[in-house]
Amino acid sequence: MRIITLALPVTILLAAVPAQAANVTFTGVLTNSCTLSLTTPGILAPATSGTIFGSEQSGGTAAVMAVAAVGVFPTITFNAPSVTLAPTNWTATHTDEIRYTSANGASQVYTSGSSSFRETGLLDTFTVHGRISSAEGFAGGSYALTSVVTCSQL
Repeated sequence: MRIITLALPVTILLAAVPAQAANVTFTGVLTNSCTLSLTTPGILAPATSGTIFGSEQSGGTAAVMAVAAVGVFPTITFNAPSVTLAPTNWTATHTDEIRYTSANGASQVYTSGSSSFRETGLLDTFTVHGRISSAEGFAGGSYALTSVVTCSQL
């Protein structure tokens, strides 16, 4: 008995297979925040004239404040400075002022009013100077000049 093998052509139909697709999705939540850190407190020192008590006098030191923000670029606002500590017997007329510069380009000349700077980045460092001026001079004792600084975002 003889077995005959027939080779039959096998036709495989290759049907067009649609391309596979997958989504790669990333999610997250960003909360606007801003942190102000006083890295160096300012020190006031008297001028030789006796009419200025400020950070730019010999022995005085500028305050240094760091800003770190997340989200929309913040606006840093310095409220009008004021004497928040003085000897009780010192009642002289005086002018309270600050000035500041920052690494991102803030440049405020001495002012007794409030001022603001719109940040151009999310990190910045401010150098802040303060002075109390009084033509009547100063009584011996402790003084503090304060400006409240806030950070706001849209």
